[in-house]
Amino acid sequence: MKSNILRTIKPFIAKNEPEILMVMGITGMLFSVIWGVRATEKAVRKIDIKKQELNKTKLTPGEVIKETWKLYLPVVVSTAASIPCIVAGNRVSNRRNMALAAAYTISETALQEYHDKTKEIIGDKKYEQLQESLSKDKVEKTYKENMSRVTLVGDGDSLFFEPLSSRYFKTSWNRISKAANELNADAIGDVGGEITLGAWYDILGLPSTQLDDELGWTIADGIHGLIDISIDSVLTPDDIPCGAIRYNTMPKKI
Repeated sequence: MKSNILRTIKPFIAKNEPEILMVMGITGMLFSVIWGVRATEKAVRKIDIKKQELNKTKLTPGEVIKETWKLYLPVVVSTAASIPCIVAGNRVSNRRNMALAAAYTISETALQEYHDKTKEIIGDKKYEQLQESLSKDKVEKTYKENMSRVTLVGDGDSLFFEPLSSRYFKTSWNRISKAANELNADAIGDVGGEITLGAWYDILGLPSTQLDDELGWTIADGIHGLIDISIDSVLTPDDIPCGAIRYNTMPKKI
């Protein structure tokens, strides 16, 4: 029975180790604050009593420490135990984030290699037909659900589909192309050289998402690391022309 419980608890602890350590650390710090307040109240009373015993209006620092140090001992112990928990939780979390980032980079590289090899084998023309077919499938799957939330952007009246967030909006191809060129130019001229997904959505006039600051493009990957898009012309299920944005360079974690 005991071994079964351990087998159940151990994976849970391993999976949630950073959160458990952080909770332990924060709980310990809260205990330290609460105990410190109570210890101070008791210390003030002890000092007043000692002053009366010694017939003094003020105790020396040594006398104050002698009378009160035991009251603050739990605070010291709790704080000393809490700080390592917080530090350890942060380290475990950082290691996992680094591992996830490495795995993401490997997957991204493998995906790009797959696309390049596919293009090499089937040729440019068939590759374009394949990408257009994929864009058409995405539009057919998302159109009915998301068409009711179309965002009007600028003065264009053409329908476009943004595949990363599965959103439809009305603008013009010139406006989209200009937006990409402006952001790429800013990135090339900037030392950091990053374009967040949020900046891309913002310049397109689309509302923000939870991934806005997590994904993007960077000049650190060279010119080919910046925004590179194509537009696939497809028809919606009710035969409305729609320009489906295709990211030739996918955003990555930044």
